[in-house]
Amino acid sequence: MKRPCTLLLIVSLAGCVGAGDRDLAAVEPTGDVLSDTAALLVAAESARNKRERAPLVDRLNTMNVALMDGATDDPLSEWRAQYQPSSATPFRGRTLGPAYRRARLEAGESVRIEQIFYAGERADIAAQASSGSNVALEISNPREEAICARPLAPRANCSWLPIFTERFSIELENRGTEATSIYLVFR
Repeated sequence: MKRPCTLLLIVSLAGCVGAGDRDLAAVEPTGDVLSDTAALLVAAESARNKRERAPLVDRLNTMNVALMDGATDDPLSEWRAQYQPSSATPFRGRTLGPAYRRARLEAGESVRIEQIFYAGERADIAAQASSGSNVALEISNPREEAICARPLAPRANCSWLPIFTERFSIELENRGTEATSIYLVFR
């Protein structure tokens, strides 16, 4: 008699895990801070409610993620205002944490962003689009020489070592048939 009761208990508890809980568990750390930041931003934007978004925002807070200088579209500050942060241990990486910028592109639309990177310091960019998007990422120097070109499927990383301190061009093109959000994360 104990076995049927135990089985019934296990089956009933399995139903307690909602689809949202499984989605949150899917955002596993990869060890790459920029990729993790982009994935967390996309997941937070996709969250259906404050309860689902709160642990993602908490993880972004521990990483000291901030809006890129000059950018105005800041969903993270809105999300931060919606919940009480936990007392999680802060991220022990770069003091200022990664900077991000969100781009919203309609089908066929593109955007060009300029960003200065310093000579002799490794430049890293991670980008992630909403799932199912067909977005191209291209980075070029002021002489219009391609530094990195990748499709976001749904994410991509680019790293290089600039020879000169100069402004690089980052172009995103939505080649899909639907509007999408793309998060760029810089170090």
